[in-house]
Amino acid sequence: MEKFKKLSKLHKYGAAISFLAMEIFALIIFSFGDNFILYSSLSIALMVLLILFNIRQINVDGVSSIAFLIFPLFLYVLLSALGIYSRAHVLWGDFSTAEIVFIPLGLLPICFSGYLLAIDKTFDIKIFLIVIYGALALLTVINMICNYVNFGMFYTVLYKGYRMYYAGEVSDLTVENFAYVLHGLKFVEVKMSQYVLIPALLLTSSISLLFISPKEHKKTFITYAGFTFVGLFALVTIPTLLGGIAIGIIIVIDGLILLIRKFNKIYKPVKVFVYILLVLIILGVLVFALAHQEKSSIANTIANNGTLNRLFNNNSYAEMYSPSVTNLFFDNFFGNYTIRPLLDPVPETKLTNSFLFDNITTSGVIGALAFIIFLIVGFRGFRRYILNSKDEMSSKVTLLAFSIFFVIFSALFVDRDYALFYRVIRPMYMTGPFFILVFILTYVTAKEYFQRPKKEAVTSNSEVSVNA
Repeated sequence: MEKFKKLSKLHKYGAAISFLAMEIFALIIFSFGDNFILYSSLSIALMVLLILFNIRQINVDGVSSIAFLIFPLFLYVLLSALGIYSRAHVLWGDFSTAEIVFIPLGLLPICFSGYLLAIDKTFDIKIFLIVIYGALALLTVINMICNYVNFGMFYTVLYKGYRMYYAGEVSDLTVENFAYVLHGLKFVEVKMSQYVLIPALLLTSSISLLFISPKEHKKTFITYAGFTFVGLFALVTIPTLLGGIAIGIIIVIDGLILLIRKFNKIYKPVKVFVYILLVLIILGVLVFALAHQEKSSIANTIANNGTLNRLFNNNSYAEMYSPSVTNLFFDNFFGNYTIRPLLDPVPETKLTNSFLFDNITTSGVIGALAFIIFLIVGFRGFRRYILNSKDEMSSKVTLLAFSIFFVIFSALFVDRDYALFYRVIRPMYMTGPFFILVFILTYVTAKEYFQRPKKEAVTSNSEVSVNA
C-alpha cells in the first residue's frame, strides 16, 4: 500500500512523461524503414512510464471501455506473429525472431498508451499533431532533396520510360515508377507508392486550415499552412498518377468532413453510404474468394459465366489478389501461404498493394476479420469524440482525416514489398504509421468515454448496476 502511495505521487511529473511521449511518437512516424524493433521497444517503455506516472488516475471502467478495441487487435497481432507467413520469412531471413516477438509486444503497448494519454491531463493532442506532422515534413523534405539530386524536379515526366542500373542490374520498373526514400540510415530505391504515402500523410494536415482562425491562432495557422505546402510541393514536383489520386482522396475527405460539420443532416446519409460500401466490399471479397476455391462448385459456376468470369478471374486485379484467397476455406484458413511444408519452401505468395488481401495472407481469415472489427470499433468512437471531447475541433478533424486517408490508401495502393534492388518486406502492422493509427483510435475511444456528458455516464453506470 505504501509503495502504491509513493507511485501515486509521481503524477506531478506527468508533464515530463508527456513530453517524452511526443519524442517517441516523432521517432515512430519518422522510422518508415527497418526500425521496427526500435519503435516497438519505445512503445513498451512509454506504456510502462505512463502506468507509473498515472497509476492513481487509471480507472477500471475506463480500461473496460477500450476492451472491444484491444481484444480484436490482440487477436490480429497474435495470429500475425504466429502465422505461417511470419515464420516462413524468419527462415528466409526477411524478419528476425525478435521482430516477430515484437509484433504483439509493440502494438498492444501503443494501444494501451492511447488510453493512458487520454486520461493524462498534461498531454496535449495539439502538440502531438504538430510533432507528428513536423516529423513527416522533415522526412518529406529529406526525400525530396535526395530525388532532386539524383534525378531533378519533374523527373517522372522528363525521363519517362528510362531505367536505372545498379551494380550491373537493371531496374524492373521504369524511372517514373520509383523514387528514393530514407530507409533506416540509407536511401533506398522504392516503388512510387512508398514515396507518395509520406507527403500524402503530411497533406492530410490541410483539414486544419479550415478550422483554425488565422487571426486568433496565427502561428498555428502558419505552421499547418507550411505542412500543407511541403506535402503538396513534394507531390506536384514529382508528379505521378498515384500522387494525383492521393490528392483527390484528401480533397474528398476534407470536403465531406467540412460538409458534415456545416450541415449535420447529411451525416446519416453519409453514414448509410459508408456502411453499404463496407458491406459491398466484404461481399465482393467473399465472392472473389469463393471464385478461387478449387474444390468448390461455386468456383466452376463463376468460371462458366462470362461476365462473372471476367469480373472475378480474367483481369489484372484478379491475378494480383487471387494468390491470397486460393483454397482459402479448405487449406489456408489460418494463413494463405504456398509453403508446404514450412521447412521446404516453394515460391512465395507475394503481398499485394491492399491490406484487405495482405491480412488474409499474413493472419488468416480470423486475423483479417479481427482487423476489420478493430477498425470499425475504432472509427465508431470518432463521432462521440468530436461531439463530447474538449479537444479543439481542428485537432479532432485532423486526427480523423489522417486515420481515414491512411486506411483508404493502404487498402488500395501501398505495396509492402517495395524495394527495387533490396529485399524489404514490411506488412502494414510493421510500419510506423500503423502504430500512430492504433494510438489515435484508442485515444479517441478512451477520450470519448472520460469526457462524455455526466448524465450519460450516470445512466450507463446505473444500467450496469441494475443488470448486475
